[in-house]
Amino acid sequence: MYSIANKVGRLVELTIVTPVTIEEAHRAFLELRACIQAVGGKIAGVADLTAIDIFAPEVADKLTQLMRSHNAHMERSAFLIGDAPTFGLQFMRMIREAGNPARRIFKRRAELESWLGEILTPEERERVHAYLDERGVARTRLPF
Repeated sequence: MYSIANKVGRLVELTIVTPVTIEEAHRAFLELRACIQAVGGKIAGVADLTAIDIFAPEVADKLTQLMRSHNAHMERSAFLIGDAPTFGLQFMRMIREAGNPARRIFKRRAELESWLGEILTPEERERVHAYLDERGVARTRLPF
């Protein structure tokens, strides 16, 4: 399951919960492209991936392709992950293969909000905070 939303400014919110099918990954690709086109410029992304244990290899490949194809439209993107160690390694590889240093992985909410907030408007910063609250993301996470 996944959701993609653009509720404020250029901030794009992504939530993914496993299991994710290859069909869902393809739909996410199309929805993200439409969202980027609607924003009309570079976007900032925030993603809650805390409910993911692991992606199937074909889903990981499709999502890596999705990220790579949107590199030119990404100013910054912050991903909050949970404590699943295998997923952490898998997602680090995906980010590396996507080839955009403007994407970062976080385990601590405050660090995510601080880093992403550097480029956001006050309204976008408020929305990141509200989004993470809505998702029930704890204000503290375990250290990396």
